[in-house]
Amino acid sequence: MILHSLKSIWRNEHGSALLEGAIVLPIFLTLVCGVYEFGFYLYQRQMIAAGIRDATRYLALTDNPNNLAYQVNARNLAVTGSIAGGTARVQGWSTDDVTVDVSMVNNPAISSSGAMVQIVTVSTHFADPSLGFLGLLRLSAPVIHESHQERYVGGSF
Repeated sequence: MILHSLKSIWRNEHGSALLEGAIVLPIFLTLVCGVYEFGFYLYQRQMIAAGIRDATRYLALTDNPNNLAYQVNARNLAVTGSIAGGTARVQGWSTDDVTVDVSMVNNPAISSSGAMVQIVTVSTHFADPSLGFLGLLRLSAPVIHESHQERYVGGSF
């Protein structure tokens, strides 16, 4: 009798869609959440890259990229989009995460004896603020490394 009941349960197709859905749903939700987390990471990286690029261009056009006041303005511009400061482009990103370096480089293309040119480099290393899905998978948030260089051309800032 028990064997007959088990065979009838095994052959019964009622509820099979529910069982298939219960098997597929976690896999589907993992993929959807992963795509959303990856898209958020790319958006944050793009915002940081735009800020670093803006700060480098700003410093390359100042009259003296070694001026500390201009460097503070450049850090504010990178993080907030304004030299006066404000809300950060990316949550948790601060001016302390941005580094500015102005170096002299020999450029023999200008003259046979070589000429020194200034290269402005602005960079950052920032742990991406994950949406939390990576933490559920026990993965650490990725670190965004971004850097941009431009030749100092001088200007009126």
